[in-house]
Amino acid sequence: MRIETKHVIIRDFERKDAENLYRIVREKDIFRFMADWTEIGDSPEAYWSYIDWHQKKKNSTDIYENKRYVIALPDTDEMIGSVGMGLEDTLNEVEVAYFMSEKYHNKGFTKEALNALVDWCFSVSDIEYLILTIDCVNIPSCHLAEKCGFELFEKRTPISHKQPNMESDSYFYYRKYRN
Repeated sequence: MRIETKHVIIRDFERKDAENLYRIVREKDIFRFMADWTEIGDSPEAYWSYIDWHQKKKNSTDIYENKRYVIALPDTDEMIGSVGMGLEDTLNEVEVAYFMSEKYHNKGFTKEALNALVDWCFSVSDIEYLILTIDCVNIPSCHLAEKCGFELFEKRTPISHKQPNMESDSYFYYRKYRN
């Protein structure tokens, strides 16, 4: 998949992205809410099998399939973040996800990439809505969701289990409906 917007490119992962992926998922704010990304391995090369796995699915338009894409700068093709989607197992709904290197926060890149991915998801499927689940303490991510047209549906507190990658006990559940 490849989507070109005014300021970013959304494309499939390639092995050349391993070093940036390794570095970005270890940045403080990303590790705080997505620690499981560091479990892939202790070197950039350890991410090659993850990237190869995505390469096998690169022509898929099945939005239920767990898939992540690179957010890259158009002039250098450098990976600066990631967006993706897939079936959220505990909710049985298609969730979108994203992260951006701290170096590129507050520049509009994540908003542009998320909006492009959402548009693509709606264009290749007949799904009525997409969701986002965001830890209640991740206020910047909540603001981004709202800027992208996601509506806060409810605050949820799971009983007898904790959501993975959540710092707090509760999360905000957002939806964006097809126009």
